[in-house]
Amino acid sequence: MERYLISFDRNLRDADAYAKILDRPKDAFVDGVAHLVQETKGLSSDLVLQFPSISVVSAVLSESQANALKLDRSVSSIRKSRKVSGTPLTAAPKNFEWSAETVENPAWHVSLVNADQCWTKSTGKGVKVGVVDSAIDPSIPDLPIVDGRSFHPEAPDWRGTEEIHGTFCAAIIGCRSTHPSLVGIAPECDLYALRIGKDDRGDVDYILAAMAWAVEQKLDILSMSQWDSDGADDPHEPYWESLNRAAEECAKAGCIVVGISGNSGSSDRPWVTNPGRCPEVIAVGGTRCDDNWWSGSSFGPDDLPENQAVEIVAPSTGIYSLGPGGTMFPWQGTSFAAPQVAGACALLKQLRPDLSPSQLRQILKSTSKDLGPAGRDAKFGVGRLDCLAAINALSNV
Repeated sequence: MERYLISFDRNLRDADAYAKILDRPKDAFVDGVAHLVQETKGLSSDLVLQFPSISVVSAVLSESQANALKLDRSVSSIRKSRKVSGTPLTAAPKNFEWSAETVENPAWHVSLVNADQCWTKSTGKGVKVGVVDSAIDPSIPDLPIVDGRSFHPEAPDWRGTEEIHGTFCAAIIGCRSTHPSLVGIAPECDLYALRIGKDDRGDVDYILAAMAWAVEQKLDILSMSQWDSDGADDPHEPYWESLNRAAEECAKAGCIVVGISGNSGSSDRPWVTNPGRCPEVIAVGGTRCDDNWWSGSSFGPDDLPENQAVEIVAPSTGIYSLGPGGTMFPWQGTSFAAPQVAGACALLKQLRPDLSPSQLRQILKSTSKDLGPAGRDAKFGVGRLDCLAAINALSNV
C-alpha cells in the first residue's frame, strides 16, 4: 500500500463522485491544505487529501486498486506521491574555511547577475515571495519573515533551526542590506515561509498544499528549490500532472513558480527532474563563477520542450548565504540558483506589478546572457540571468 496522487478530469470536483470512484466513505475526505497545516503527528493512511481547485486527491492504494483506476475514464493520471528534497550539504558549515573580510559585499553572484545595479530603481519592496522549503530561522534580524505555514504533517511550525536549506535559500532572495557581509537579490521583498520539508525531505502532496495556500494569500512569486533526488526515471519521464495543475492555478492568480533543474548532472541519469520538468515551473540550471556550466546541474535530454527543459541558468557554486543563527558559509547546487531568479522577479514586479507570470518569464529569458553554443541549449537554456538587462527591458513591455 502506497500513497498515490490521482488527477481527475478537470470538470470533476464533486467529493461524492471521488468517494464513489475510490470506494471510500465521504468522511475519509479532508481538505488537503487545512489538514496538513493542522496535523503534527503524521498523515493517517485512512485519510484522503482533497485539492478541489485542481481536481486532485491523495489516497493510499494497493497496486491493484491503482491499476484499476488507470482504466477509469474520469482519471486523467495517477502516480505514486514522490519524495522531494533540497540540495544536500556535503560538509558541515563549521568545516568551511572563510572569513568575513574575504567575502565580497555584495557577494560575487549578486554582482555577476547585476542585481546590485538595480537597487537604485527597485529592491523588491512590497513584493510577496514564498520560499517552499524546509524550516527557516525566525531570529535572524536581517532576514524578517512576514508569515508562514508548515504543510509537513510531522512539523508543527515553519520556524526552526535544525535544518539549513530553507534559511539559506531565503537569505539569497531577501537578506536585508543591514547585514554587514551579505545582501539578497531583492533586499526589501516580503518573505513568506512555506515549509514542506522535515530532515530536508517532503512529499509532493505537501507542495500542492503550499501552492494552494500561496494562491489564497495572493503571493507574487514562489521559489521552490526542490527536486526528485532519485533523478528522472528516463530521459522522457512525464511531468507531474498534479503539481503542474497547482502551478497553473498559481499562474492564473498572478504567481510565478520558480524551480530547479536538479543536481543529477554528473550522474548516469543527468536529465531535468520533476518538479522543474513541469511546464508551469521555470527550471533553473546552474553555472560557475566563470559562466561555465556547473557539472552537477541536471540537463536535457536535447529534445525536451523548452518549458520542460532548463530555461535559464544562474550561479550555483560557491554561493554565500546564511544558515540558522546567522552563520555565513558557501554552498553549491541548483537550489541556490533558483532563489536568484525569484529575486529578479521581485525586482521586476515592484516596478511593474501588472506583469503576468508569462511576461516575467519571457523578460527574464529574452534578456539573459547567452552562454555555451549560440542560442538555446540543453545545459544553459537561453542563458544566464541578468537582472539589470531585465529591468531595462521593461520600457518595451
